[in-house]
Amino acid sequence: MIFANLRPNPASSDEAVSTVGVAMFACIFGRNISKFEGRAPGDAEDHRSALVDLAFTFSPLVEETTDATLVLDISGQDLLFQSTGCAISTGEIQSARKVSSEIARRAKDLNIRLNVAVASNPDTAIHAARAFKGITVIECGKELSTIESLSIKTIDYSLASIDDKRAEEIQETFALWGIRTFGDLARLPLPGVAERLGQEGVRLQKLAQGRTNRQLNLVRPPIGFEQLLELEHPIDELEPLSFILSRLLNQLCANLHEYAFATNELKLNLKLQDKSEQQRVITLPVPMRNPKTLLRLLLFEIERELPQAAIVAVAIVAEPVKPRASQTGLFIPLSPEPERLEITLARLAKLVGADNVGSPGILDTHRPDAFRVKKFRLDHKTRRNVKNNSRFAPNAGEAPALPVMGLRIFRPPWRADVRTKEGKPTRIDAGNGNTVERVRGHIVCAAGPWRGSGDWWRGDVWARDEWDVAVVDPKSFEGEVLCRIYRDWTTEQWFVAGIYD
Repeated sequence: MIFANLRPNPASSDEAVSTVGVAMFACIFGRNISKFEGRAPGDAEDHRSALVDLAFTFSPLVEETTDATLVLDISGQDLLFQSTGCAISTGEIQSARKVSSEIARRAKDLNIRLNVAVASNPDTAIHAARAFKGITVIECGKELSTIESLSIKTIDYSLASIDDKRAEEIQETFALWGIRTFGDLARLPLPGVAERLGQEGVRLQKLAQGRTNRQLNLVRPPIGFEQLLELEHPIDELEPLSFILSRLLNQLCANLHEYAFATNELKLNLKLQDKSEQQRVITLPVPMRNPKTLLRLLLFEIERELPQAAIVAVAIVAEPVKPRASQTGLFIPLSPEPERLEITLARLAKLVGADNVGSPGILDTHRPDAFRVKKFRLDHKTRRNVKNNSRFAPNAGEAPALPVMGLRIFRPPWRADVRTKEGKPTRIDAGNGNTVERVRGHIVCAAGPWRGSGDWWRGDVWARDEWDVAVVDPKSFEGEVLCRIYRDWTTEQWFVAGIYD
């Protein structure tokens, strides 16, 4: 192990004050990460994750150079690790030693074998950590004397922004020049290196001299959009629970806002006093991050199905998505906000049930009028330009559009009395209970039947014969009435499904 001060000893107290705040970088190199290669895919990933977690315990400024190499800025930690009563220079030596020893101790507890190097610039710390076992602390100004014996083959070309193909060419050039170590490259005249290798050679020489100066390419800590709170006393009332939820949602929405995110799904996990858990999931039609709106939705969901025991812990997880972006024109009236609509739907679901609120969706079946109520969603698909459809809006000079007939369906269908001859309907009398609206008369034309049936394995099996008929009432002057009728074979009843307009 090599221990050295991170800067030269000051000659006076004034000089000591002027050098306070010198940069300190520690490099962690995992020696046994290569042993995980070729094993289960999760082993190497677990080892890398453990190294990252270890680095973040000592500094929030961490660079992940490779899977096995991490650099962290430990500047200013002498206040935490230096021994009291020591001089400034001695205190910095003790600080570097204690930081490195603490990193090694925690790595040993995690069963991780690593090298630790501390220097005044990150690149020197990287080369030293990869080359020297144990703990290495390099004095500021003595970088070259520490790493000059390293083989030139171990220099990291990626730190000088040189790709692999170019690195092979430069390595061959160094071999022809007789460059074997860092010291050989560091002592070459700078003009000659720049003339023959350009700026790439200049950057490599600075690496060999330990004189680089760059900023760390920081790794952001894992983004967590989860809030958990274990309660000191169980809660069995909604009002105190609302305060807990409000506190968690405020922090959660603040995190979403910090990273320019919103959420379209909230997961609520309630741990109860009887050791059971309840999970609730709220799916939102549009991304939101308003804590008041989310609080109302959570309370409506809890009121809809109250927990059976007191609550001892609350956890809320938000799914981060990009926020909703919308812009209205100057002459377009403002529409209700989606957040208000969602609150209104939640109130209706509380009153009539969640299965009875939403938008209708057609089922994959031939059963007539079969649908289900699904969660309301805003359709952001591009509207089809009706003007380009020649069937509905022909261009000038083209033939007129074909007539379109619509079927006005009765819900519920009208009961009907139908006379048949040889299975074919000949006369009908039907109405909806109102004497004004009736279908009555002789059937002068009938097309059908179209037989349909299904769901024979269920209790609500359906089977029907449908007819399209033209009805003429001699006592009326309305002419023919085209309608669709059907016979329900499960009840032997006739109905009028609708009238063609």
